[in-house]
Amino acid sequence: MDKKRANGRYYTRGNPFRLKPFHRWAKDSDLEQQIVLEPFAGAKDIPQLIDLAYLRCQDWMFYDIEPGAKGVVQRDTLADFPKGFNVCITNPPWLARNSATRRGLPFPEATNHDDLYKYALEKCLTHCEWVAAIIPEAFIRSSLFLHRLSDFISLVPQTQNVTTPDNDGRKTSYMFDDTEHPVGLALFAPHETSDVRVWRNNQLLGKLRELRKHLPLPANNRSIVFNEPQGNLGLIAIDNTVSASIRFCPPEELGEYKVRTHCRSITKIGVPWPVDIDMLNGQLATIREKTHDVFLTAFKGLRRDGHYRRRLDWALARAIVDVDHPQLEMNIE
Repeated sequence: MDKKRANGRYYTRGNPFRLKPFHRWAKDSDLEQQIVLEPFAGAKDIPQLIDLAYLRCQDWMFYDIEPGAKGVVQRDTLADFPKGFNVCITNPPWLARNSATRRGLPFPEATNHDDLYKYALEKCLTHCEWVAAIIPEAFIRSSLFLHRLSDFISLVPQTQNVTTPDNDGRKTSYMFDDTEHPVGLALFAPHETSDVRVWRNNQLLGKLRELRKHLPLPANNRSIVFNEPQGNLGLIAIDNTVSASIRFCPPEELGEYKVRTHCRSITKIGVPWPVDIDMLNGQLATIREKTHDVFLTAFKGLRRDGHYRRRLDWALARAIVDVDHPQLEMNIE
């Protein structure tokens, strides 16, 4: 497993290329007439998935730092990226810089990006006009490369009804063999795009700019203090495995829960005014409904209702609480 981590390698399973937005991208890129580059080819899973999606291209060229199948040319494509290709379809390597440091794994010094997949994606976009990449679902919140991003698809695993003595009749098909990490498919065009269509599988959730309009304005109110043991507001910031359960609560509900400095899941917040918890939860529910959770970080594992578990980051939590600021309400009036 450490060898796979070192190369950021997770082999693809499942087929995101059957989805409607990818088929439109394939038509726009004239895929049938293209020699397609796969610069991080691994075991050559992607061309098999393209075939199973009833799509064709003229031919493929495969490269990988450590080839996993016959016909893959050995090359460190991050250091020496192949040139002369118009279309690239890939599952680039994923490896967070902090994870590499913690595990003693190498990380390229040539980039300031915090994850290997961002560096790989930058290489693809520099050298190819049309790029389709299977990358972490969190990418859509990074604000990177948006000028050419036409579509982003949150690839939510599909559950199948399979009853065995050891489960409740539900079997989940994940995108990768080695991880339950939430993933997405990013589709890039050669020209500047006006906005990004955001999808959950085949369901169009809306355009990124429209979805952002439902977020509160960012807040820098540092009088709102997180991880405050004597705080007057509780926050359960992560969904459980059943449903959308993130919520604000009275601090008494957390009982003797010991606030931990680095914990981002459950905390107490010090707010220098009386808080209206029902109002805060109402606002949170509206944000989740209107934005389809696009701006909440997806967490490993699906909820029982078939959606990714989500986590509320502190920046958004602070903005929600700050809307309840009495002075802000007075100014609005």
